[in-house]
Amino acid sequence: MTKTTLATGLALTLALPGLALAADFAAMDGNGDGFITMSEFQQAMPEVPSESFMEADANADGALSEEELAAAQEAGTLPPSEG
Repeated sequence: MTKTTLATGLALTLALPGLALAADFAAMDGNGDGFITMSEFQQAMPEVPSESFMEADANADGALSEEELAAAQEAGTLPPSEG
């Protein structure tokens, strides 16, 4: 393989989890306002307790931003979504 092919493969490998999270977030954000409310969260992840949502809501505004969702999934507070 050439250096370019290897570099492209590495870049894609690093970018794919971020792209998957963005797609998952968009699928969970039912009204497209850029935030996931408790209702949207419960529809997307009915098996996850509401306490996990509240723990993931770092600024306690009642909605998850894409950054809060990513941080909670990385920390293991929330499972990876399935989009």
